Amino acid sequence: MNRKKPMKCARWSLLFLLIFLSGQAAADGLEARIAGCNECHGPLGVSNWNKVPTIAGQPPAYISASLRSYQQWDRPCVKTDYPEEAGKRPPTDMCKISEELTDEEFDALGAYYAAQAFVAANQPFDVAQAEIGGDLHEIHCETCHAMGGTISARGPILAGQWAPYLRTAIAQALSGEHLVPPVMEDRLTDFSTEDIEALVNFYASQQ
Repeated sequence: MNRKKPMKCARWSLLFLLIFLSGQAAADGLEARIAGCNECHGPLGVSNWNKVPTIAGQPPAYISASLRSYQQWDRPCVKTDYPEEAGKRPPTDMCKISEELTDEEFDALGAYYAAQAFVAANQPFDVAQAEIGGDLHEIHCETCHAMGGTISARGPILAGQWAPYLRTAIAQALSGEHLVPPVMEDRLTDFSTEDIEALVNFYASQQ
């Protein structure tokens, strides 16, 4: 009796089972990562908390690069409380979160959130400042943040992003805590405090 064929089939069956289980574990792991991200960034990455940016609809490369920046400490890692709706738990920071991620998870999370729809935040803004900011954007920012910042080009969507988050991110870039591309650093350095506030109001106005 030839026992080699049944044994060979058994080995292949075991291999396929291991591949399936590995893939299922990876999928379960990604779902857990997404659930963790959504606790702060909101359902499907649409933030309801003005200190935390909406990541839905942002370019996949931008999201994965941002996560890698936190892992490499190229962005400040400030301890942040969870939103009240996420329940009481110790404060955390993005460096602590990103240090647990693999390169594959960086890319998978980038792809997932890029596939979700960006939703502009409903927030107050100054109309006069927004008009000034619109002119500044057209001259200085449109190349990288196209269509008034409503679509991603070389940079992320800014129109409709939370204003408090934008103010913090810009301040960190100006201080050197957040490493940004040289062209953005040069532009921000040239802006006055009033210019930056006008730009923030312009992006906040697009709802």
